Amino acid sequence: MTEGDGIFMPLIQRQFKKLVIMASVIIAFLFLYAHGSIAETPSIKGAMKIHRMGGYVILINYETRDKWTDNLVFRVHCEFDRGKFTFTGSSLNDLERGWHKTQIAISNVMKKRYGSLREYKIELYKGGALIDTRNAY
Repeated sequence: MTEGDGIFMPLIQRQFKKLVIMASVIIAFLFLYAHGSIAETPSIKGAMKIHRMGGYVILINYETRDKWTDNLVFRVHCEFDRGKFTFTGSSLNDLERGWHKTQIAISNVMKKRYGSLREYKIELYKGGALIDTRNAY
């Protein structure tokens, strides 16, 4: 260690401490921001397949956490004995905070033509972005 190293060492230590403090503040801010936005997204709480009038109805229970929620769309990817299809529900708007139900009907023509519904996957979109999925068999 030379004499010049002794002069710069305290300076480097101070700069390092400032860098650590600034990084900690940025990480804390990002965590609080992300935590708040995650807590407000709607989510699928449950789904059920029911036989009705020869076809199927997919009942979906979901929860919204914003005071008012707009632009929710549900998409159901279905796998039948002889094919795979996707069904989309209409856009839901003006939903208050709380628990809600919706359903997507699949006609008996699909069952007659392509066989029984083996498994399905539900996707929830808000404002065009995928925010939640649920698999069912």
